Amino acid sequence: MNKIEETDIKNLIAKIENENTTMKKLSTRKGFYEFYFEKLKTSKTKIQAFNKVNNLYLSLFGEKRYSDFATFKSLIHSS
Repeated sequence: MNKIEETDIKNLIAKIENENTTMKKLSTRKGFYEFYFEKLKTSKTKIQAFNKVNNLYLSLFGEKRYSDFATFKSLIHSS
């Protein structure tokens, strides 16, 4: 294995480890909520922050965690 291949493999492993950490966090209601609040810092609106997190969830798990912001919001207030 040459240096380029070794570097590519190390980068791939780092990417997978990062995705795994994100998936663990997003897989819980609390983690999703905390991730949402992190995204609020860099988003213009609450809906934009929610969409960023819900779309990330979709890209990692193949489905959306919440159907829309109203559903997410109602579950937050019921907790």
